[in-house]
Amino acid sequence: MAIPQHRPLAIFCDFDGTFSVQDVGSTLAQQLLPEKRARLWSRFVDGEFTAWSYAMALLDGLELSEKRLDEFLETIDLDPGAETMVEWCEAEEVPFRILSDGFDWNLERLQTMNNVQFEYNANHLDYEGDRWRLAPGRPNEACGCGTGSCKRGLISSYRAENPDAFCIHIGNGRVSDLCGALEADLAFAKDTLAPALEELGEEFVPFDTLHDVLDFLRAREVPDSAR
Repeated sequence: MAIPQHRPLAIFCDFDGTFSVQDVGSTLAQQLLPEKRARLWSRFVDGEFTAWSYAMALLDGLELSEKRLDEFLETIDLDPGAETMVEWCEAEEVPFRILSDGFDWNLERLQTMNNVQFEYNANHLDYEGDRWRLAPGRPNEACGCGTGSCKRGLISSYRAENPDAFCIHIGNGRVSDLCGALEADLAFAKDTLAPALEELGEEFVPFDTLHDVLDFLRAREVPDSAR
């Protein structure tokens, strides 16, 4: 499957576990709220929560000062190819946008900490004293993904304004990335997203780091290993 030479690219990339090595929210909850996370996750698996209502139950009202949050965010690593990906897209004039079901506050701080800049869509995090107050970024009841920022809806909106664009989605998670991967013209997938796409019989390109994705994009073709 070739990436059409005549169509302009647009790249949409998940953040947690894709642009970054760790999942910010999950790692934070594992460290600060392990018992609550395990209890709520079990209920999420049983279908009591959507992805967004689970996040609200787990993290809305979390008492964590800005200083302590910054100290935690300093431990988050970016993917080895993250900065190169942004630089390549800028040089090639390819639109690049992070689509995250995480929070804008964290993305803003991580950009500053890592001296990298990107456009993004995410959920909202504000502070009320030292407590988190959360709001969804762009939910989409028509999708059924149940996230606060539906990636299918975001990519679909871009496609409506740019009908010639060849939309690429890069992600790693079954819950928040599947609808974006299905909406895109081409999906790069790893971790739980890859078997989710396999179960549906959908083609994707497997990858380990964003360096792998860049190698394929530079060649403007998808290798025979895509499945």
